[in-house]
Amino acid sequence: MRIKFLAIIASFLFVSIAISSCLDSDDTVELSSDATVHAFGIDTVYGKYYKFTIDQLSREIYNQDSLPIGADTIIDRILIDTFTVSGWITSRDEMNINGDTIFNKADSVDLRKAVNNETGMKFKVHAPDGVTVNEYTLKIRMHKQDPDSLVWNLMNSPLYVPAPTSGQKAVLFNNELWVFTQDAAYKTAIQPDENNKYPSDCNWTTEAYTNFPNNAQLSSLVTLSGDNGQKLYIVADNTVHSSSDGKLWKKEAEFGDKVQALIASFPNILTVITDNGVYTTKDDGVTKETGEFSGTNFPTENIYSTNFESNYQPQVMIVGKTGNDQSEQTVPWVSSNGSYWVPLNNTAYNVYCPKLANPVVMYYGENYYIFGSKEENKLDAIYTSVDGISWRKTQRKFLLDKDMTEITAPYSIVVNAPYIWVIFGGDGSTNAVWRGHLNKLMSAEVQ
Repeated sequence: MRIKFLAIIASFLFVSIAISSCLDSDDTVELSSDATVHAFGIDTVYGKYYKFTIDQLSREIYNQDSLPIGADTIIDRILIDTFTVSGWITSRDEMNINGDTIFNKADSVDLRKAVNNETGMKFKVHAPDGVTVNEYTLKIRMHKQDPDSLVWNLMNSPLYVPAPTSGQKAVLFNNELWVFTQDAAYKTAIQPDENNKYPSDCNWTTEAYTNFPNNAQLSSLVTLSGDNGQKLYIVADNTVHSSSDGKLWKKEAEFGDKVQALIASFPNILTVITDNGVYTTKDDGVTKETGEFSGTNFPTENIYSTNFESNYQPQVMIVGKTGNDQSEQTVPWVSSNGSYWVPLNNTAYNVYCPKLANPVVMYYGENYYIFGSKEENKLDAIYTSVDGISWRKTQRKFLLDKDMTEITAPYSIVVNAPYIWVIFGGDGSTNAVWRGHLNKLMSAEVQ
């Protein structure tokens, strides 16, 4: 009954004001039936205002940008500083057996019941006529996970039995994750289905080789994308071998017998590092163009590359092993065409990525990262940069799983955004596949 008396009192006040202001008029006074919310807002959260949308059809009020994780410790006592209506507002406290009460904006409110809750919090908007009433639902969206955290999962299915004894290399090939060893290749599907759902685990199939080169330098394996699809290239005894399906291999005599490493980051362009320098090639080595290093100590082993854009121009960055054991840095090299390469060594400040035994570079989530360790066959550190020159070791959020850092085995890394794949194996005893993702890169459908 309390709410009925409130409505009567409020209506009486509106009528009294209207009559007192129109004593000299014979016009009939009609009070508004407007029972809508015109504006809504709450106080700042961590110093930031979050915009709220009002859906008048469904009578829902919600924030477009989710509040940061941990904000529930702020909104448990927060002011609703904007709640614009023509009449008045009532709310129901579940602990109040007497029913609805007049809502007072001057009081702090506990909004936790509205967070990530389909039921939300209910408010009733009463029109000045004292008759029309609309109920609105407040829903507050909040991140369930820290968007800047890197989350890792150990994939359950085994990679291969027995574990390879002479290393391995993982690459993306024809929209699948392939792991090549000296004896056989293994592949698994990793692309989302028609419902945008990624496989929750790996289902590996074995692919037998035909004419796979003896003494293949597995770390040199690359995937080249071209007009006719993708093709695999690998170095063995300073010669180049290729495959269009991952199973049948042939020697490419046009490349000669002095090849050290390969880079395949630009479509249709294969960068070839030889004993005599560097060149780019198309058409399986038939069309060649001489390249150039603008510096010394260009990497020639275990090369990893990543693509990005600078001033709307495609670029590639690489890292790898060099012959200079005296260097204190892992120096990235960049190119815009695959032919001309420039080092990004940091000489102005003591902020660089230290020399790592097997560095892996990636452009991921709008930042550059280098994974690696100072120890051989270890992975225990990540370095990050916004410009590719100044680097710092990550200390929180974007980290490796602790169990990963305790593994002692060769590894290879593949980025298939939003996922990062780390494959351990090659020492004859270790098999492990880890998949990581940055929370903010995961859509609601994928999660």
